[in-house]
Amino acid sequence: MKTKPEWYPLLLFGLAFLLLGSIAACGEAPSITIEPTSLNFTAVQEGTNPPSQILSIRNSDGGTLSWSASSDAQWLTVNPDNGSSTGEVDNVTLSVNISGMDSGHYVALVIVSAPRATNTPRTAVVSLSIEAPHGQEEEVLNALDTETLLAHEGEVRTVEGIVVGTYYAEKSKGKPTFLDFHDPYKGYFTAVIWEDDRDKFTQAFPPNPETYFLNKKVRIKGLIETYERSTGNRLK
Repeated sequence: MKTKPEWYPLLLFGLAFLLLGSIAACGEAPSITIEPTSLNFTAVQEGTNPPSQILSIRNSDGGTLSWSASSDAQWLTVNPDNGSSTGEVDNVTLSVNISGMDSGHYVALVIVSAPRATNTPRTAVVSLSIEAPHGQEEEVLNALDTETLLAHEGEVRTVEGIVVGTYYAEKSKGKPTFLDFHDPYKGYFTAVIWEDDRDKFTQAFPPNPETYFLNKKVRIKGLIETYERSTGNRLK
């Protein structure tokens, strides 16, 4: 009759120890918590930069959170852009530089990532409103005044109107989101949000741009162009 070797119980014990160690290690995965998740800056064109604001980052679970933070806009800087936390709060300074920027509303994202975190990445939405210099009110064009809009083709202008229809062309090239200011839309102004900006707009205006902006008065700034596939215009 065959007998089990003497090291057999030790081998089982070793495997059990390794298994328990792995389970314990899995329970120590860090988690990212950021506060606040949205920040607002205001400034006057050609004026001074707005005061800096603080974004707090901490590990809300086990282990060590080794994080990095970045901005997707040139006008917004993050300092420091990396650190580590075992539960303590790391404060990050967000600074805005409005030099050379036109009046209008801008949106940026701060992306906080950590390799082992269970909820990486996390994002904070940063809004910047730049007002026209005092005494120099910016001209706002009517979204329904097609003749005037065509006269400003090729220019960056501010247009205002009520969004009466929306459409997300998910299967089209560039995956544009259309905001229509007239029904039917042909021959009238339409605002276009391209795929590159959609994630940013979705986080700033949840649950998505086409739902958020529908039936709302919207003021938007961008380049006026003639839309090649219709007689309407588009703003990108």
